[in-house]
Amino acid sequence: MKKIKRIDYSNEPSRDLLCIDVKSFFASVEAVERGIHPLESMIAVVSKPNIQGGLILASSPKVKERYGINTGSRVFELPYKSDIQVVEPRMSLYLDKNMEIMRIFKQFVATEDLYPYSIDEAFLDVTASKRLFGHPHEIALKIQKEIWNKLGLIVTIGIGDNPLLAKLCLDHQAKKDQKNSFIGEWRYRDVPQTVWKIRPLSEFWGIGSRREAAFERMGITTIFKLSQSDPTRLKAIMGVLGGTILFPCSWY
Repeated sequence: MKKIKRIDYSNEPSRDLLCIDVKSFFASVEAVERGIHPLESMIAVVSKPNIQGGLILASSPKVKERYGINTGSRVFELPYKSDIQVVEPRMSLYLDKNMEIMRIFKQFVATEDLYPYSIDEAFLDVTASKRLFGHPHEIALKIQKEIWNKLGLIVTIGIGDNPLLAKLCLDHQAKKDQKNSFIGEWRYRDVPQTVWKIRPLSEFWGIGSRREAAFERMGITTIFKLSQSDPTRLKAIMGVLGGTILFPCSWY
């Protein structure tokens, strides 16, 4: 039986990172403005709604679940005579809400520990905040509550030892949480039960369809197989990135 390759993470930086995403941000803001619970609304925020090729910028969770309408869908994909409320984007409003969320984040971390990633997503390093606010999971709950109480918005939160684990946890556990806590935690020790089980390859943050196809041509069809691959071979084919991509896929 082939021995499983493992990486020793004991000397690697281990912090307490939160990756926080506002659930269906644009659509949720529009729902709150209309006095509707974000999870109960049927809203699609659409750029150029009068054109069949108009772009869906955001859709509320119920729209995604019921009709499969996601960010990037087009107007012509909206079902005829549905109960979806189509609204045009109000970017200045979304930016204002983003600034309010940033101010809430700064109640829990110093400015240098806050890393905005996009208008609806950010990383917070709460390592230095634990003495004031408790365990990272407690901090996540407090942030959720504060944003809900002040803005009526729901945030999902992934917790990890580094930004990548926090992000992967956000996308593959917290956002899909069926118990509505919308908080997950992935640590180095959890890699075999979490990171290795991400499927397909393109669901891994940073692996697009073209890179997935390249891996599959090499016989690499799962994250586990990627973690067991020869870094020399990957570097020869993909350059420096071929070696670095192995690190987050492996385990100590």
